[in-house]
Amino acid sequence: MRLIRDAYLILSAKGVRTLASGMVSVLTPIYLAKLGYPPLYVGMGVFLMIMGNVVSNMLLTWYGNVIGKRRLLIMLSVLMVISGFILMITDSIPLLALALLVGNISTTGTETGPFQSVEVGVAPRLIGDKVSEFLGLYNLIGYSASSLGALMTSLPSYFNGSIQVMRLMFITYAAAGLIMLIIYLRLKAIDADYGGTRKVKLSKGAVDDIRRLTILFSVDAFGGGLVSQSLLSYWFYLRYGVSLRGLGVVFMVVNVITALSLVLAPLLARRIGTLNTMVFTHLTSNIFLILIPISSTFIGSLAFLLLRQSLSQMDVPTRQTLMAHIFNNDHERITANAITNTARSISSLPGSPIVGLALSMGLFQLPFILSGVMKIMYDASIFMLYKDREH
Repeated sequence: MRLIRDAYLILSAKGVRTLASGMVSVLTPIYLAKLGYPPLYVGMGVFLMIMGNVVSNMLLTWYGNVIGKRRLLIMLSVLMVISGFILMITDSIPLLALALLVGNISTTGTETGPFQSVEVGVAPRLIGDKVSEFLGLYNLIGYSASSLGALMTSLPSYFNGSIQVMRLMFITYAAAGLIMLIIYLRLKAIDADYGGTRKVKLSKGAVDDIRRLTILFSVDAFGGGLVSQSLLSYWFYLRYGVSLRGLGVVFMVVNVITALSLVLAPLLARRIGTLNTMVFTHLTSNIFLILIPISSTFIGSLAFLLLRQSLSQMDVPTRQTLMAHIFNNDHERITANAITNTARSISSLPGSPIVGLALSMGLFQLPFILSGVMKIMYDASIFMLYKDREH
């Protein structure tokens, strides 16, 4: 019964975390712009948000078994609380940079941080044969909560875009960290198999798969780093002058559509296979991605964005299911998730400065085209390498 209880606690933590991140990921770049910082500075702010996830995943990979995964997640939850308060009380560049770095803020609806690495890694042990359905629900809750968070960013618009209201909204992120702290204090099963063990060997097959997937996911993540939710909100703000109220509604709809697509992903996977669902939906979405900036109107760009989102994240639960089948135990799965997520975060780091520079030069189409091409290369590569290992 404890394992089932812990599964529900994980779902609760996911919902709380993505609600806050859905808000902060849209709000932060607009907040920095309202403070008067130019596009390159805004891009660097998003860079620091991603870098924080990189550092945390590296801690999980190298020291997760030494510190204890549960203890590490508790520490990171405390840092979320601190980050939320710093963002609320100051506009000092050094302090803002520190808060963005230590806060483990997801810049997209899809997380790549240490919280998800651990939660997804232990899910097969907690759930057993129902892991595919659990991961579908896990991601559905994440995107549903993220859509509500995105809608919350429209609140300052009802107060004439007040900077003070924006600052107060960061208290939500601090509150989320506090709730997660309470949840992880109650979560007992994370370290059940490996807590305190300093060295746990990986099989040669696992090492080979981790190395191969790390390269593949890095290609995908480089493309994704050019079109994160934070950067997309900033792009629509600059390109079409969309207000914070409008952006809140846009990304609420985006995340609702994404959440609905996640309901269909396991159903489609049963009919055509996990890898086929993962690759073919993702590839089609990348064609729509390239078309987003081609349109000369807000409605046209929004239509292609929504078409893209109706397919782009169906690879998330299917990718997690594929990895659950490839790797044999908690240690292999958590290590694989942490390493590949670290690589994904590192690979997405150049995206923010590149987009900031491109937008400064008026190259509004470049990020989307470059991202789409890189992601299509990833789709073709992972299909060719793993088509014979379909479960």
